[in-house]
Amino acid sequence: MYEKEKSALLNRVRSDPVSFIHRWRSDGDREIAGFIAAQFAYGKIEVFMNFLDRLFGLMEDGPQRFIEAGSWEGLKGFYYRFQKEDDLVLLFEVLRKIVGDYGTFGSMFRSFYEGDTRRAIWRIRERYLSGDDRLTFFFPRPSPTGAQKRWNMYLRWMARKDEIDIGIWDFIDPADLTMPLDTHIYKVGRCVGWITQKTPSYRAAREVTEALKSYCPADPLKYDFFLCHGVGIGAGCTGKRTKRCRETCAVYEI
Repeated sequence: MYEKEKSALLNRVRSDPVSFIHRWRSDGDREIAGFIAAQFAYGKIEVFMNFLDRLFGLMEDGPQRFIEAGSWEGLKGFYYRFQKEDDLVLLFEVLRKIVGDYGTFGSMFRSFYEGDTRRAIWRIRERYLSGDDRLTFFFPRPSPTGAQKRWNMYLRWMARKDEIDIGIWDFIDPADLTMPLDTHIYKVGRCVGWITQKTPSYRAAREVTEALKSYCPADPLKYDFFLCHGVGIGAGCTGKRTKRCRETCAVYEI
């Protein structure tokens, strides 16, 4: 069932932020494009997709060269929701420092990763933010309530490999990833009993991840795109079982 449903959903990749990493061929470009796309993937999808499309339009020579050049004049007037022009410049300066230190974003993450992605993010934060909280939105502190959805989505793109995800980070085992818990996955997880937490949180993200490991221990996040687009968005999951669910939900019988 999964393979059939996934195949039918592949045309939705172009309307998902993962589409931006497929614009480039070099790993360095795709790593930076993926990080930027994931970090701004919040709010209404059509709004952030439009913002990202305009932002990447500034990077004709590729995201890595754009970051390395350090010329931010084109960002004048750019903003998305809470992030203003100054925030973008600050974020890109951190990315420039990372690329200057390690050559690529992936090499940097590899150096901080010791089997725990949350710990790696914390160590990166300590190294590059130096107590500056202005970029906490992009480099969050680990906490039981913080699901770190955008980071977990980015790590899925980098560590898994199929028609959707590029899987260029072989140093992270897909079995060690945590589900990117957005509102759609949370509602589906609550509805089928995978999640007991009453609010979205890191614990809830781990619950749904462990539940999906019972179907595929080696790669539980293979179901993420299907559950989000096919069930959460496509079937309009509300998080509650209704008569309509039997007709529209592909995981109703679980």
